[in-house]
This record gives sequence, C-alpha cells and structure tokens, in this order.
Amino acid sequence: MSIKESLEIRIFLTSQLTRAVDSTIIKMMFRSKKSNKLSQKEIKTALARIRQKYDDHIITYMTDTQEKSAFEDRYLMSLHARVDLTRFVQEEIIHLKDVEQKAKEEAARTPIKKEISKNSQKSFADKIIDEMEKRTEHYPSLEFNTEASLEVQKLYGALDELYKEYWQSLSEFLRKFHSSELSYNLENRLLRMTIMGADNVPPELERYQFLLSQRGKYSSELFREAQESIKRASFFLHDLMILLQECRERGIIDEKVESAYGYVENIIQDFRLKDLKKG
Repeated sequence: MSIKESLEIRIFLTSQLTRAVDSTIIKMMFRSKKSNKLSQKEIKTALARIRQKYDDHIITYMTDTQEKSAFEDRYLMSLHARVDLTRFVQEEIIHLKDVEQKAKEEAARTPIKKEISKNSQKSFADKIIDEMEKRTEHYPSLEFNTEASLEVQKLYGALDELYKEYWQSLSEFLRKFHSSELSYNLENRLLRMTIMGADNVPPELERYQFLLSQRGKYSSELFREAQESIKRASFFLHDLMILLQECRERGIIDEKVESAYGYVENIIQDFRLKDLKKG
C-alpha cells in the first residue's frame, strides 16, 4: 500500500468521526506522513466507522442487512487468512463508496431503493481466500462438521496425513537423537489433533465442535476457538521443524525423514503459518 493510499484512509476516518471523538485520535491518524500502515487503534476505529456507515445506509435507503453481513463475513475470512488489515480496510472503503454511489443512482431513478446489487468484483480478502484454497486443495480434509472452517478442516487433515504416512519413521528417528520425553511430548500433541475421540472429533477440536453445535450462539467465541485450533497446530509444526532442521544441519537424517521434513515445510508454507509460532 502506498503512503497516499494510507493517508486517504486516515482522511476517510477523520471525516467520519463525530465531534465527541477525542482530538488525540485525529492527531494519531496524521502522526506521520511516512507511515503506510494503520495502527491497531486506527484499524479498530475504521471498522467501527464502516459498520456505522452500513447502518446509516440501511436506514437511509431502506435496504436489508445483506451488504453489512457480507462485510462481516469478509472481515472474518480476512482474519482467518491473516490478510493485511490495512489493505483490507482500504478495499472495504472503496467497496462502501461504490455501494453508496449505486444506491444514490438507483434512488434518483426510483422513489424507494429496494435492493442493492452485489458487487461482482472480488475483494482483496476474497482473492486471498481463493488463493489459499487453491494452495491447500490437495490436502485431505478432516471432515467432522460441515460448518467448520475449511482452513481448520484442511490443516487438521494435513496433520492426520502426517501421522498416518510419516510419523512412524519420524518417531523412531527422533527417539534416536533426542530425549524420549521430547519425542513423547510431540507425539502426544499430534495424537490429540488427529485421533478421533468419543464425539468423532480429535480432543483438540472438541471445544470447537461444541461451539459449532450451538448454531451461532457464541459466534465470537467460535471464531477465537478456530484461531486457537490453527495456532496449536502451527506451534506443533514449528516445534517439530526446529528439531528436524537441527538434525538436517548435522547431516544425520535419512531419505524417509527428509521426505517428512519436506511435507512439514510445505504445510507451513501452504497454510501461511511461517510467522505463527511461539514468540
């Protein structure tokens, strides 16, 4: 994102702020012309203003909540895909302006606006989601709930394949060159993410399964739990990768373990988990 685009977002935010907003927020938005990234506080303000604009739009043009619901869906998908939120906000502001312009044009032709047509062009977030789906489509899905996030199903399906196809060789190898306690810890973590429990779901996904079964009663908790599920899987993969990299650098891994190393590396890359590791 260019500095000009970032500044335009700040101008949009400032122009939409009510008089009750503390002047320090306005100063914060213009604190540096060199910054091309919005702060977390600015992103939070932007999302709140976008939601307010959709509410105003619904009242002004007597429309349904379709556009606002679509925005919330895109936001959740962006968080799932770890999209750059500064870029997401920029795309959503452009989309919102387009929605408003179409509504004005339609209102000029008819007394009452009945329906806003969907934007045929995919947003930046949509493109990121499509890209991830293409990169992960060759992995098996762990199908435990039709409402589960596709990313969770695919990631845990990849872990299941890691266990079935590679773990026996990896486990034997790790016990030779690392403590049995360390090997046991890794294996136990993997089993909790792959072996089906009483509810036909791995233990690490039991809470996620429960929240899914509540059919929207705990939507915010549901999203957080999906993210926690992804984080647990990512932490495991990175911990395993560290051990394998150490052995690889020492030149002591064989062909089977090298194949497993490549599989783990691919999972991390394909699911955009490179930076999702313990601090």
